[in-house]
Amino acid sequence: MRDFYENYFAAIERSQAHRSFCERVFGKDLGQHGFADLEQLELLIEATGLGPGQRVLDLGCGNGMIAEYLSDRTGAHVSGLDYIPLAIEQAQKRAVSKADRLAFELGDINRLELPPEAFDLVLSIDTIYFSEDYVATIRELKAALRPAAEMAFFFSYGREPWVPVEEFPVEKLPPDKTPLAEALAANGLVFRTWNLTDADYRLALKRKEVLLGLKPQFELEEALFIYENRMGDAEGVSQAIEAGLHARYLYLASTGAI
Repeated sequence: MRDFYENYFAAIERSQAHRSFCERVFGKDLGQHGFADLEQLELLIEATGLGPGQRVLDLGCGNGMIAEYLSDRTGAHVSGLDYIPLAIEQAQKRAVSKADRLAFELGDINRLELPPEAFDLVLSIDTIYFSEDYVATIRELKAALRPAAEMAFFFSYGREPWVPVEEFPVEKLPPDKTPLAEALAANGLVFRTWNLTDADYRLALKRKEVLLGLKPQFELEEALFIYENRMGDAEGVSQAIEAGLHARYLYLASTGAI
């Protein structure tokens, strides 16, 4: 997995095909590897009340383009954390002129070393999946929150293509039953959710359409591995949703009432 992301961040820095893909599918090229388009990011800003003076942790920030966008839009100070050295190097280089509200450093979601009570908001934009133990990771994140602070997660849960249909736990699809919901509850957190499954499906179909048109350009750039990865994701998600075996949510979690 680490090798894939090293190659991915190296490739997208120079790939016009991937830049076009992100612009046409997500509305803006932010180096997205997940399913968060501008509409979902605007929902995130609205739901969290993100604004100036807030200190935010972007867990699994990649090359920092989404963190930079959120900071530019809201004035919040965003610290990005990721385990891919090249991605952090790219983020740090790009954010030199915005050091008053952007900071990026290496870190591993499974070996977090966060200062206590340092953040008003923790963001996980399709990154909690990399945790080997959701309960333990969220416990560490909770300790890094200031009083009355929040965590926001974009989280998808569904059947992977290699999992037999009869073995997928469909009872865990509701927002209060997913593995993330269980981990939040285990840490004494309450949460609200927004159902983004329909948006996920529309994006999956759009991804397939746009990727097919850009395939020759990916080939010319010798970046077919990106095409194949993104197409595989889109195929898997669209098929699972059509079978009623996939859901996507925005979670907003807090230690108190929301």
